[in-house]
Amino acid sequence: GYYGRIIHKMRKEKFRISRALLVVALLTMPALATTVRKMDLPQLIKAADNIVQGRVDSVETRWEGNLAYTYVSVSVDDPLKGARRRAVVIRQVGGKVGSLHVTVSGMPKFHDGEQVILFLKGRQDGMFDVVGLNQGKYQIVDDFAVANVSGVTLVDQRTGQWTDGGFVQKAPIEAFKTKIRELLK
Repeated sequence: GYYGRIIHKMRKEKFRISRALLVVALLTMPALATTVRKMDLPQLIKAADNIVQGRVDSVETRWEGNLAYTYVSVSVDDPLKGARRRAVVIRQVGGKVGSLHVTVSGMPKFHDGEQVILFLKGRQDGMFDVVGLNQGKYQIVDDFAVANVSGVTLVDQRTGQWTDGGFVQKAPIEAFKTKIRELLK
């Protein structure tokens, strides 16, 4: 009857408003950047329960529910902090499955065979997260540890200053590892 038509019309209008809000939300999403706390080396060391130097053995992405997750297996050559282990597995949101590509700004990217130093935080499931997104991954290139902090906005908790990532830090690998060991004492 009459009230049924009114309720139907109200539901239809509510759906139209919800759909419009969803479209607006999706259109504004690219403007949002990933913002993370800026971490210097002592902060990375303190936040990490494991620091390892190793080689990326495999990078595999799969769909779980409605999200893509990437699993990165790393053989440990030099455990700098934490329990000694032969390998670690990192699980992070994002990745490419078939023609679908899910990206999270500032999430470190890994490649098979890549030599790395990683600042890791253990998870309940036995896997690891990289501390501070890109800040916690150093690639080893020509005997240098190189951090590429891109895709994030960094906020310094002491000063409140915001800076865009994208800077590259580079240090000789042995000096970098010595500095980590000194800061662990």
